[in-house]
Amino acid sequence: MSPTTTATSLISSPRFWLIVPAIAFIGIILGIVFFNVPIVSDSGIYSCVIASFILGALAFLKPRRDIVAVLVPVFAILIFNPWSEVATGPVTQILFAGTITVVAWRLEKRFSTPHFTK
Repeated sequence: MSPTTTATSLISSPRFWLIVPAIAFIGIILGIVFFNVPIVSDSGIYSCVIASFILGALAFLKPRRDIVAVLVPVFAILIFNPWSEVATGPVTQILFAGTITVVAWRLEKRFSTPHFTK
């Protein structure tokens, strides 16, 4: 089996979508626990952005593309804009992580099979 076949079979696994909420929520938990450490306190923001890019890549690799999941990285950049004056605290991070969890689940359940028309 080639590395490409192994990577394709891993991505097409029915539980691979769980990596998106895992990354997002683990980063948020680390950011809350280590709120006094300068770089680690922003790990919730970083993990939400990374998880959104993973979700966008997963959506792009599915047989049917979900426009909402493909555009999630754009939403993450707009929400967690580093040049914005709006603070994105743990509540915003948790709401965003919950939202991308729902979008990842929806992507797996509705867009993983090819759509055939008769």
